Amino acid sequence: MSETENIEITIHGRGGMGVVTCAEIIAEAAYLSGNFVDVHAYPSFGAERRGAPVQAYAKLSRTGTIWDRAQIENPNVLIIFDETVLNQEIAFSLRQEGFFIINSEKDPEFFVKLFDLSSDTKIVAADISKLAIEKDLTIEGNPVINTPILGLLSKAIPDLNLNNLKTVVVKRMGEKIGKLNYELIEQGYNLAKIL
Repeated sequence: MSETENIEITIHGRGGMGVVTCAEIIAEAAYLSGNFVDVHAYPSFGAERRGAPVQAYAKLSRTGTIWDRAQIENPNVLIIFDETVLNQEIAFSLRQEGFFIINSEKDPEFFVKLFDLSSDTKIVAADISKLAIEKDLTIEGNPVINTPILGLLSKAIPDLNLNNLKTVVVKRMGEKIGKLNYELIEQGYNLAKIL
């Protein structure tokens, strides 16, 4: 991503997956990097219940104050927590040279073919759910992926480096839980398959 552009991120998942928390951590880590002068994170809820599709947004500005709090229609980063919420409309919303980040056991080529994605689109995929289950990072039996998926994002946006993410996660979650979450961020980073 160009050093001069602003970054707009849309996150899609289901209620209870930590989509909103993920957007907040992204904004905090971006601000901490010193490369952004203004950051925003905010949710968009339909039915407010566990399991319902939800979205959250993060806007990161390198150049000035962010006045616009509208939903992001065409993000340059699209993060998918759960493949079941992904459809053609969501996939097509991504800007042509954007990053498509997905929690999936499938290879990036699968999504290129399924959605006829541009060759300019960078796809980052890893099975974050499996990783969270293996490390027993679950709530009521459901894998917690909102922090480990940040490892994939860190591959796409170097400003969100692992040290900044660690600082934010430990501050928000405390030393013990924060350390576990950070270890999974690192593992997600290392597992990420990029196309």
